[in-house]
Amino acid sequence: MSIVQLKEGNCQNCYKCIRNCPVKSIEFKNGNAAVIEKECILCGECIACCPQNTKYARNDISEVRALLSAGHPVAVSLAPSWKAYYENVGFDQMSGMLKKLGFSYVEETAIGASQVSREYDALLDEGRMENIIFTACSSVVMLVERHYPSLIRYLAPVSSPMMAHARLMRECYGDIRVVFIGPCYSKKNEASDPLAGGLVNNAITFEELDGWMEEQQFTFAEDGCTDADVKGVKDYKARVYPTACGILETLQSQDKLYRRIAIDGVEDCMELFHAMETEGLTGLAVEANVCKGSCIGGPVMRKKGKHVFVARQYIEDKKMLYDRHYAVTADAKADHPRAFTDRRGKSAMPTEAQIRAILEKTGKYTPEQELNCGSCGYNSCREKAIAVFQGKADINMCLPFFRERAENISNTILSNSPNAIFAIDSDLFVQDLNETAERMFGIKRQDYLNMPVSEFIADDLFDRASRSDVPVIEKVKLREDFIVEETVTYIPQHKIYVAFIKNITADELSELELAKMREHTIEVAQNVIDKQMRVAQEIASLLGETTAETKVALTTLKKSMEEVSEPLEPKRQNEEDSL
Repeated sequence: MSIVQLKEGNCQNCYKCIRNCPVKSIEFKNGNAAVIEKECILCGECIACCPQNTKYARNDISEVRALLSAGHPVAVSLAPSWKAYYENVGFDQMSGMLKKLGFSYVEETAIGASQVSREYDALLDEGRMENIIFTACSSVVMLVERHYPSLIRYLAPVSSPMMAHARLMRECYGDIRVVFIGPCYSKKNEASDPLAGGLVNNAITFEELDGWMEEQQFTFAEDGCTDADVKGVKDYKARVYPTACGILETLQSQDKLYRRIAIDGVEDCMELFHAMETEGLTGLAVEANVCKGSCIGGPVMRKKGKHVFVARQYIEDKKMLYDRHYAVTADAKADHPRAFTDRRGKSAMPTEAQIRAILEKTGKYTPEQELNCGSCGYNSCREKAIAVFQGKADINMCLPFFRERAENISNTILSNSPNAIFAIDSDLFVQDLNETAERMFGIKRQDYLNMPVSEFIADDLFDRASRSDVPVIEKVKLREDFIVEETVTYIPQHKIYVAFIKNITADELSELELAKMREHTIEVAQNVIDKQMRVAQEIASLLGETTAETKVALTTLKKSMEEVSEPLEPKRQNEEDSL
C-alpha cells in the first residue's frame, strides 16, 4: 500500500504538487496528480503544499494496534525531535502515555544515534572512502539510490539511529516488536526496506500518535500518565541529531583528511550531489538532511506549524535528571551495517525530434516561444515535454498556450458572430461589446464602454431576466427600417447580463411582403371563384331552356312516329291472308 495516498476527485489541476516536488515524481493522469513511488523520496512536500488536501500519508495505527494485540512485548523508539513537537511535555509523561496505550518499553532513539556516531568516527579515522555522506535521513538515502546512484559508494555503510536502536532493544529485551515514532514519512519506507535492517515493525508519526490519543481521549495532564520508571540516555549529546549539523556535533574523530560540511534542504542536497557527480569533488565528509533545519523541520513538524528556529530551542544536549537511570540498551554494543542499492527508474528518453514534436503541439516552434514559466509544475518547457513523452505529464498542462488558444477561439467567435453581443453590469452599464455591435449600430466600442445600455435595450428586459431562469426574448422595432430580436440572460454568479441582438429587419420585411402576397392571392382567388360561379349559373340557365325545348321536340317526334306506325299492322295481316 502506497505511503502517500490520494483522495480521488479532489485534485483541481493546480499542479502545485508538481511545482513543489523536487524530483518531479508526480504523474498527472485522468485529472489527478499521483505519486510515482519508484521515484518518490517521501519528503512530504506534495502533502504539505496541496491546497485541497488531496494527498495524505498512510495511517498505520491499526497495524500498531494489531501488533500490541499479538502477544509480544512492543517497544517504542522515540525520535529526539519529540521534545520540539510536544514542547513542554516531559519524557516521563511521554513514556507514561505510550505505556498507557499498551507499549512495554519506551526509549529515546538518541541511544541508537550514539552508536551510529561511534561508527562514523571509525570511518573518518580509517580514511578509506573518497567522500563520506553521513545521514540519519532516509529521504537522503532514497534521493541517492533513486536519483544519484553513482554516489551510493559515498553513503556511510551504517544503519540509521532508528534501526541501530531497534537492534539494541531486540538484543537486550529478547523476542519483542519495535515501533518508531517521529516527524517523518520516509521512515515508513525505511521500516519496510529489508536492506535497511528489517528490525522495525512499524513507523508512525507524531500526528498519527495525536489522533490515536484523541480517539482514546487520553491527555498528558490526566492522572496516572507519568511513568515513574522512566529510563534515560547515557550519551545525552546525541539528542541534537535532529538539528542541522547535529551529526557533526556528536563526532569525536580528530581526522584531518576530510572537510566536514552540513547541508539541509533538498535543493541544497541535490545541488551538492550534482556537483559531486560532475565536478569530481573529493575529501568531503557531508552531513545531509532533506528537510530544511533537519528533522525538526520535517513534514509533520511543518504541518503542525512548528517553526525550525523555535523548535531548535527545545532540543538540548545536556544531561536530564532521568538520565541518572539510563536504559540498559545505552550500555550495549553492536555493529550496525547498512547496505544500499541502485533503485533508479529506467525511464526512456525522447529524441530531439520527439521533444520538438511535443513542443510544437503547444505552439512552441522556436526556443524563443518556450516561456519556461513553470505553471505546469516543470522548470522548463523541454522538461515538461520529456515528462509528456514518459507518460508522467499531460500535454494539456501548458496553461499559457491553452489559455491563449481559448481566448483566440472566443475572440474569433465573438468577432465573427452575426449578432451584436453586449456584456452589461448589474447597474446596466456596458462593459464590453463585439465588432458586430459596432457595425450594427454605427458606434465605436471605446465610446460606449461604461455607458448606459438603455439606448439599445429597454430596462424592463433586464429586470425580467434577473428574475427568470431562462433567457428573455423580445422583438423590438428600433426604427421603421430596423427591427431586432433582443435576448437577455443573467449570470448571477458574476452579476452580469449578456445581451444578444439579432437584426431581423430583412426577415420581418420579407414576412410582410409574404403576407401582402397571401392577401392578394386570396383576393384574386375569390374573384375567380365569384366569376366562375356566375358563368356556371349562366350556363345552367341556358342549359335549362335548351333541355325544355329538346324535350318538347322529342315528345312531338315520338307521338308522330307512333301515329305513323299504327295502320301498318292490319295491312300486313291482309297480305298474309291473301297468300
